[in-house]
Amino acid sequence: MGRPRKEWWRTVATERDYLTVSLIEAEASFEVAALSFQDLERRFLREAMTPTERLHLKRLTAIDVLDTAFLQRRPWSDFGPWLRRLKRLGFPDLWSRFHIATLYVQSLSTFPEQAHDAFSMLADVERRVLRRRKDRSSRQQMLDGIEHARREATRHGILPPNTLGQKAI
Repeated sequence: MGRPRKEWWRTVATERDYLTVSLIEAEASFEVAALSFQDLERRFLREAMTPTERLHLKRLTAIDVLDTAFLQRRPWSDFGPWLRRLKRLGFPDLWSRFHIATLYVQSLSTFPEQAHDAFSMLADVERRVLRRRKDRSSRQQMLDGIEHARREATRHGILPPNTLGQKAI
């Protein structure tokens, strides 16, 4: 019989973390990083026991590659396909949705033509966060992160669609 699933998921997490740190320290190119994450995904997909585990592994890979694309300030041609893949697969949880939406908005200086979609995604996340109970500390952390992402976009001259027509007087 194989190892217990908790132990297996712990191994998945440890190896993902190790790979991420190794790629950062090696200053690996985006292409090398994406291929490395895909190789790791394929290795664990062979050990996955259920369709849900396989789906979650694919989601984690997309998130890792999007993190790398953000850190390396990659163009839309690298960021976009992975974002579309993650949207198609679905987000594993609200934290992941929040994380990717804020990265997307903060990346707009690299691909400003995507502003409408990025701010729509951020607004959707904000609506979801606002539905959380007010006594949850994570609610305020996410709201602060959303505000930070908006400030970063504004710092690069990219305004949310609802403020595009407004001028400061």
